[in-house]
Amino acid sequence: MMKIATLTISIWLALLATVPPVEAQVFGVGVGGRHSSETSGKYFRSELFMGLSIPGGGVVSEEDWEKFLSEVVTPMFPAGFTVLSSRGQYRESSGVIAKEPSHVLVFLYRKSNRKKVGSNIEKIRSEYKKRFQQESVLRVDMRSVDVKF
Repeated sequence: MMKIATLTISIWLALLATVPPVEAQVFGVGVGGRHSSETSGKYFRSELFMGLSIPGGGVVSEEDWEKFLSEVVTPMFPAGFTVLSSRGQYRESSGVIAKEPSHVLVFLYRKSNRKKVGSNIEKIRSEYKKRFQQESVLRVDMRSVDVKF
């Protein structure tokens, strides 16, 4: 197990070393490949936990997930966001415990953008629930996350 973890870390470090510097943005704040006090600092972080099981059977396909990202999420967050794959557990309103594959969307943003970003995140939650017949999409908001570039 330790050899696999070490190998995985080594591969990631090798891959990161080969990536050229690029112009990055965090919700409209340019980083430009340099460490800047303008862009580093306190941010808000929001996460959406999105189950992939569809009530009545089936799961959200990779194709449908990618379509959702390109049609809904990317237009609202063109500067970027993070997608994490996970497994989750949720008690449905019927009392049944559902265990399912999930995705977690992670957004970082400045306090000054909080209202607009919050509104966009709610639109994403609403559309995901509607499109994939979800009972719930969990939202977690964290204040004052320290970000360094």
